Amino acid sequence: MTKIITLTYAMLISIAMFSAPAMAANPCNPCGMQKQMNPCNPCAMKKHMNPCNPCSMKKQMNPCNPCAMKKHANPCSNNPCSMKANPCSMNPCSMKKSSNPCGMKANPCSMNPCAANTKTPIRKPAFKSFQEAASLGAKMWKDESLGTAGVACLSCHADHDLLNLERNQNFPHFVKMVGDVVTLDQMINYCMLNPMKGKQFDKNSKELTAMAAYYRAYRMQYMKEQRAK
Repeated sequence: MTKIITLTYAMLISIAMFSAPAMAANPCNPCGMQKQMNPCNPCAMKKHMNPCNPCSMKKQMNPCNPCAMKKHANPCSNNPCSMKANPCSMNPCSMKKSSNPCGMKANPCSMNPCAANTKTPIRKPAFKSFQEAASLGAKMWKDESLGTAGVACLSCHADHDLLNLERNQNFPHFVKMVGDVVTLDQMINYCMLNPMKGKQFDKNSKELTAMAAYYRAYRMQYMKEQRAK
């Protein structure tokens, strides 16, 4: 009888030993299963191989991973309410009056130099219109007394001659006769000094403005005639 009991205990111990591995391979125990058999086991799997762990995935594989993304690439990290330098905290209306440019008594916007009431004219009296300036220029265009050579602008430039208007060039541009790039005012004064042997006009004079105004009107007349052809 004793042998039978001993044999029975031995068999039970053997069964228990053989059944232990079966418990370790429990398909219902996520932490007890073998690592390679449980793809979603967050406890056992390596971080880079666990597709179920959003914080352990590689950055390039999980665009929505809030744990792995860099701050500058995470749209939620740019929350203006969580920023240290909160742009909303720089509200000029919430600033102290001493720091608020809108609350200052001496408003810098009211000191706009372009809107100043004081005006310093470049000459007196002034032209009232372009036509007034061009009309004076037309008279000067024919005046031989402007220089000492006995010639007028019209002497060289009758019928739009020698002005190279066909090139349709705006001043300043290179003028071969001058050998330089000149403005219209500089070109007028060059002619006054050289072909006409006279004195150059002051830069703010009505005479220089009148000559420049008539040149523009003369050029516009040429262009109108060319379009009519």
